[in-house]
Order: sequence, then C-alpha cells, then structure tokens
Amino acid sequence: MKVLVIGEGAREHAIAESLANAGDSVFALASFRNPGLLSVTSRTGGRLLLGRVTDPSTARRALQSISPDLVVIGPEDPLFSGVSETVREEGIPVVGPNSSMARIEASKVWMRQLMEKYDIPGRLRFKSFDSIAEAAVFVKSVEGSIVIKPAEQVGGKGVRVITDIQAYLSQDKKESASFTLSEISTTVKGKEKVIVEEKVEGPEYTLHGLSDGHSMIFLPLAQDYKHAFDYGVGPETGGMGSISGPKDSLPFITSSELEETKDILNATIKAVEAETKGSYVGFLGGQMMLTPLWGPTVIEYYTRLGDPEASSIITRVRNFGELLHRVGSTSLARATVDVMDEPAVVKVVAPRGYPMNRNMAAGHSLTVDVERIREAGCIIYFGSVSLEGGKLVTQGSRALELVALGGFEEASKRLERCISMVSSNYPLYHRSDIGVTISDQIKLAELSRRMRSSDAYRAMLSTFFDVKGGSS
Repeated sequence: MKVLVIGEGAREHAIAESLANAGDSVFALASFRNPGLLSVTSRTGGRLLLGRVTDPSTARRALQSISPDLVVIGPEDPLFSGVSETVREEGIPVVGPNSSMARIEASKVWMRQLMEKYDIPGRLRFKSFDSIAEAAVFVKSVEGSIVIKPAEQVGGKGVRVITDIQAYLSQDKKESASFTLSEISTTVKGKEKVIVEEKVEGPEYTLHGLSDGHSMIFLPLAQDYKHAFDYGVGPETGGMGSISGPKDSLPFITSSELEETKDILNATIKAVEAETKGSYVGFLGGQMMLTPLWGPTVIEYYTRLGDPEASSIITRVRNFGELLHRVGSTSLARATVDVMDEPAVVKVVAPRGYPMNRNMAAGHSLTVDVERIREAGCIIYFGSVSLEGGKLVTQGSRALELVALGGFEEASKRLERCISMVSSNYPLYHRSDIGVTISDQIKLAELSRRMRSSDAYRAMLSTFFDVKGGSS
C-alpha cells in the first residue's frame, strides 16, 4: 500500500519506519529534507514532497500526485488547520481527527469546559478570561499556587507556574504574573486569552488511545521529560526525552491507576463526539499527573502522538504500522497491541538556543555516525535536521532522538555512548538523567497516594478559588 505521512520531525520518522516494517511504500510531505524520511521513502519506493504541512491546498496537491491508500498526520498544527478534512474530502482514509475535534488540544478553555460539562473525572479547577487586565487582578488575589496558560495552543509559549503558598501578594509574584500575561497578550489570537488553573504536583505520564471511530485501543504508557536540563531545571521544551515500559505501564503507575486513566480517555472520546456530532478517528493522548487531590489528573490532551513519547512507544510496539492500517479500514476491534516487555529510553539532542531562540539554534552542521550508533545498540530518529548539499543542518528545534531498549539505567548509559557519536561545529546539549530517576518517581507516586487518602489534606486544598472542577 501507498501511505503518505504528513510532518517532518522525529515522530514522523518513527511512524514512517513502522510503515516500512509493515511493507508499505512510504511517501512524506515535509517542509525540509529530513534525512530519516528521505531514507525511508527512498528504500520503500516512495518519495519526499516539500511543502507547508499546515496548508490544506498543499496537502490536496500531494494527494492528487500520489493517490495514497492511507494518510497519517503526525503533528497537531495540520489538524488545527483542517488538513484531515481535506484528506477526507478526497475520499482517502486518514489517521487524524477533524479540526473541530482537535479543538480539545487547540483550546485549553474548551477542553476544561468540555470536561466539566460531561463530568469527566480527573479535571482541574480553573478560571478563564478574555481580558488580560481581569486575569491580572484575579491572579494577584489568589491565595495559593497557580498555573497561568495561554487559552489556546501556542507551542508551549507563555506557560508559567507560580508557586507561592503564603506570600501571595509578594512583588516577585506580581512581576512574574505581569511578565507572563504580557507575553500571552502578544501570542494569543482568539477571544479568550488566559486560563488560570490550580497547580498540582505528582509524577507525570502519558496514555495514548488510537480510535477508528468505533473502537479504541491503548498504547503503552510513556513519560515525557519537559524541562531543558537535568533534574527538571530550565525552560519547558517540546520534550527532551521519554521512557516507556516495562510492558504496557510504567514502574510508578498501578494497574488500577492505568484503568482509571483509560476510563478518562474513553469518556473524553464520547464527549468530543457528542459535542461535535462526528466520529473521532486518530490518536487521543492524555498527558496526566498522579496528584494527591484527584489521582489520575488531566494536564492536557493531545490529538496526535506526543513527541518524544512517540519514539519510545513506536519502538516497542511491533505491529504499530498494522494498527495504523486498521484505523484506515475501521477494524481496530479485532486488533491487539504487540508490545515488547523491555522498556525504552529516549534522549533528545538539541542545539544551543532551543527552545528560547530557535533562530540561534538553526543553520548549524551536524555529523552523525549512524552505523556506529546502530552497532552500539541504539536507534536514531532524525528531527529538526535537513540534508542540504550532502550536509546535515539544524533547523532550530530538537535535532535527534536516540532510543535504547533494555533496563532503564543500562539503556541510559548506552545512549550516553551513542550520543558521543554525534558532533557539531556548534554546542549541542541533552539530558543525561533520563531513565535514571525511576526510584524518585516511585517515591513521588507513593507520596501522592498517601496524601490522597488523607482527609485533612483534601480539606485544606478544597478552599482553592471558587469554581466548579475536580473529581473525587
């Protein structure tokens, strides 16, 4: 079969490899010459087309040129801009929901309101504002720790956690809130500008479901490492690495918590379908946190595979390409997810400047010894890198994702050896702690469970700002 992958990063490279393993002829639509996608398309008899992945008319021309049997949309932005509708108008099956359904990721306010309307468990308390000034007044009045976010998806920009249990009128808090709200005012285009949520703590994890419009299956859990530097220091990024496993879970999540999370995603799919009067086809991911107040709690939803979670998940699911085909043929009800028992660890290599200054991070050459990396037992997926004149050139975001299978600490050490086989004429960085903090996550999860069972703790937090939300 001919399959078109839309997108240009490491996630799309991993998806393309899974389709190649399923025997497909893989085509790709990307805005630059990703060397991983070039390799897959070349060796499977497909080709790489260059164009704007968010432009429906560009997607339509690619469809008419290729006549694929299936389309898989990797990133969220093409979903927001209606590319999946364009594919369906051409009569071609596509893995990716329509833009009306992708709104659950695009609009944080709509997502929270939907959870409240349909009484979906694991929801945070919140307030939303269409006035920056009103949001500023509210933030200064809140007693406690909060999270300020743009009301719509803007690539992670503008999110600010303000932790201030007692000195809530401190000058630091005022200045931090003022800076954040000013930043949001310049990036958010919609009517609703700001959402303020209660701040929660606990280990984070992600569960992805895959739906064909009638049935949903679940992929193994993963955990994303958001901050730029070791031990959660530095600015938030798109993700500097991930872990998955063993089997279908993570060491710090119990089977009952996994089932609770599945129930949340099932309820969410039904709510989105009821609200939009359609069938949800594609991925739905819940980025979760195991919190003392609510247990499994939704931080946000993905309407695509998370990245870099995708690299740790796809590498472990032997029949991932087949599952994508079953979405296209509406036959997921008969599918099983063939998951490896052993865990996977992913480490991202990024150029200096990412994520704060992507122009600074772009235009630098890389040298990657792919054969030595593979011989050392690592898998490599190319991200924001373009093959130009025979050279690998950074494009401003995360350049590479390296994956190793095996015990967490052993896989982490192997990745360190493999990363040493990547060099540049410009400083690169990565997180060395990924896969070696499992015991800390287990302790944090146990603390969340103990606190959740404490009536005194729940009573203390129940006085947060007066809005509906939460679940018991």
